[in-house]
Amino acid sequence: MPTKDEHVKKADENEKLAATMQPSNQASINWKLVILFYTALHYVEAYLAKQMNFHLRSHTTRDGWITKEANLRKVRTEYFHLKFFGYNARYEADSFTAKEVAEALTYLTKVKATIQPLL
Repeated sequence: MPTKDEHVKKADENEKLAATMQPSNQASINWKLVILFYTALHYVEAYLAKQMNFHLRSHTTRDGWITKEANLRKVRTEYFHLKFFGYNARYEADSFTAKEVAEALTYLTKVKATIQPLL
């Protein structure tokens, strides 16, 4: 089971990688959105590792915790927007733009600002 610190490290690595990606073409936009979602996921997992001492392997189970746990519920909307972007950038033929990347960055900022002090 990854530790809180391992999840935080992974989130930080993901965020740094995303920052190097310029939204100059569809592939870079899509992958940046995927990476931003997984950055948020690792912040959620870090919180769960610290507060509950467990790790979730299922997106569905994690979604349930985000919906019912009070601190995670504060970022529910932002997390699910990031998940939408990440899923659709990976699996669907959606054409996202730099505008959605900017939105995703705003969502990630709130997730990070809410969860980091709790770690």
